Amino acid sequence: MSDVNHNAMGPVQPANDEAKAVFHEVKDQVVAKLKKLDQIHDLHEVDDLKRIDTFILVEFAVEEVSYGFNYFGKIEVDDDKYIHVR
Repeated sequence: MSDVNHNAMGPVQPANDEAKAVFHEVKDQVVAKLKKLDQIHDLHEVDDLKRIDTFILVEFAVEEVSYGFNYFGKIEVDDDKYIHVR
C-alpha cells in the first residue's frame, strides 16, 4: 500500500489488453469530466477537439492501495494531444 513514506506505484508500462479494458470502462466519465472542467476553467483545449473520437491508452501504471488498485494512464485524444487519467 502507498503512504507518505512508501509508494506502491508500479512501473510505467506500454498499454496492454487488460489496462485498455479498464480505461475503456471509464471513457464516458472521462469525456464528461473534460467537458465540465472546460466549462469551469475555460481551458479551450476541448473546444478544439469538437468531438473526442480518439481515446487510445498509450501507457499506464498501477498503484496498490488499501481498497484495491489505482490506474494511471496516458491517453491520446487527438494527434499529439494527451490527457492523464486516474
